Amino acid sequence: MAEWSTVRNDPNYPEPLDAEIIPLCDALNAAGFVTESSCCGHGYRNPAVWFEHSTDERIESLARFVIRRESGDYKPHYSVFEKEILFEGYRWALHIHVSDVYGNTPEVESLKKSVQAITEVTRSIEDWFASERAAVTLVANPTDAPYRNEPSY
Repeated sequence: MAEWSTVRNDPNYPEPLDAEIIPLCDALNAAGFVTESSCCGHGYRNPAVWFEHSTDERIESLARFVIRRESGDYKPHYSVFEKEILFEGYRWALHIHVSDVYGNTPEVESLKKSVQAITEVTRSIEDWFASERAAVTLVANPTDAPYRNEPSY
């Protein structure tokens, strides 16, 4: 399997990435989750990304952050994180289920809704990673914490 940077940056790679899902793969890789495979759905399936196992705690933190952002009465999409047991180790999948897309929905409209969902999930992953980095910085530099002498409630 080729490295992400090779697949991402080589226009002559034999299996080019779906342009619609590249931002999501970029966000996952930047956050330290090594993507293995992806598909934008092409207007007739839900988008998905498969990535290497990290720590369960870290993936659970990401999943809860993303899912919390998607809560509400009406969800234009929702994310499902799945852990797959392999012969050796594990792999994770992120499936984005797009609402209001049916068998008779035109592929162009379905793909447009998929891209909107991919964009929202990408933004959530980027925000999660930024908050994780901020928390690590805060732990590394506790004297920089605002109101450090204030009581916590």
